Amino acid sequence: MKKTRNLTLLLSIAFMLINCSGGGLKTHPTGLMYRFIAQNNDAVQPQVGDVVTLRMRFTDANGTTVEQTDQFRTQLKKPSHTGGSIEDAVALMHKGDSAIFLIDAKSYYTKTLEIRMPERFQQNEKLHFYIKLVDVVSLEAFEKERHVARLSGKHEEDKLLNDFLVRTNTTAEPSMSGLYWIEMKPGTGKIPAPGKKVTVHYLGYFIDGQLFDSSYDRKEPFTFTLGVGEVIPGWDEGIARMKMGGKYKLIIPSHLAYGDELVDPIPPNSTLVFEIEVLACE
Repeated sequence: MKKTRNLTLLLSIAFMLINCSGGGLKTHPTGLMYRFIAQNNDAVQPQVGDVVTLRMRFTDANGTTVEQTDQFRTQLKKPSHTGGSIEDAVALMHKGDSAIFLIDAKSYYTKTLEIRMPERFQQNEKLHFYIKLVDVVSLEAFEKERHVARLSGKHEEDKLLNDFLVRTNTTAEPSMSGLYWIEMKPGTGKIPAPGKKVTVHYLGYFIDGQLFDSSYDRKEPFTFTLGVGEVIPGWDEGIARMKMGGKYKLIIPSHLAYGDELVDPIPPNSTLVFEIEVLACE
C-alpha cells in the first residue's frame, strides 16, 4: 500500500508542476510530449529487446485514473505507432527515472494494445502516463533468471506448457503478457468494448485435456463486464480482440489466471485453455 500511495503522490506532483508552469512539457522528435520528474542520466538506458520493470499509472485528460500497475515486467519493442508511443517513452528513460508522458488514446488502444478504444475517450484525447523505470536487464540476463526460476513450481508449468504447444502444433506467438490467442472460427460482428457487457459460451480445460468447466454443459451462457476485473486477466485481454459470432482459443499461463493460488478445482501454477464463443456484446 505504501508504494501505491507514493505513486499517487508523485503523479499528483507531476500534474501540479505541469499546470503551474503553463505546461512545462518537452516534445521529442518522435512527437512524444513528456516531462521528467527524476532523472538518472548516468544509469543504464533500455534498448529494444531488453526486459524492463515498470511501475505505471495512466489517467484520462481530467486526471481520473484509468489503470494502475504497481510493478510489472515487459520486453521493450519497437514503437507500435508514430507520434509518440509507450515504447518511445520507455526508451527515453534511464533506470531509476520517473516521468510523465502524453500519448494519444486512440493510438495506444488500437495500435499498442490492438483493441478497440473505449467510448469514454474523445478523438485526439491524450492519456497521461506516469512511469517509473525500476530496472533494466538484457534479454540474456532475463533468460538466465528464468532458468533459475524453472527450479520452482513455475518451471514445471513452463515445461508442461511447452510440451502442450509442441503436442498441439500451436504456432501462434504469445502477446507481450504471455497470452496465446488463436482464431478457431472468424467472427463477423463487432468487437467487445471495455466497460461493456459480453455474453459467451466456453469450455475450460487443463493442458492435459481434463475439462474443469463448461457453460455448454450448464446450458447457461456467461455474461460479464469486459475490462473491469470481473474475470481473470487472460480473459479480459483475449476477449477484447474477439469478434461477435467467432470462436477462439486462449492459452492462459497462470500469471494471467490464478497464479500460485489454489482455486478449486484449479491447482496453483496452472496454465488454462479456454475455447470461447462470443454470443453477444453491447
